[in-house]
Amino acid sequence: MRTFEHRNMKGKDTCPICKTNKDGETVLIAIDGTQKGNIVQAMQFHLACLELRWNKQHNFIYQKFGDDNEP
Repeated sequence: MRTFEHRNMKGKDTCPICKTNKDGETVLIAIDGTQKGNIVQAMQFHLACLELRWNKQHNFIYQKFGDDNEP
């Protein structure tokens, strides 16, 4: 995964997790269903906001949102 030292501050996009556009180390994550040829739309996420998990049984990586104690 490629990281960027700073966010692209052009535009009004915010990190989908923390909902801010603070500058900081950032990654681009592709948006499913937007690929045309070799080009895909992506969103900027703060690297520090990501808490990735791996589901070994189904072999996929995901981001859990919310409190672990929620039903």
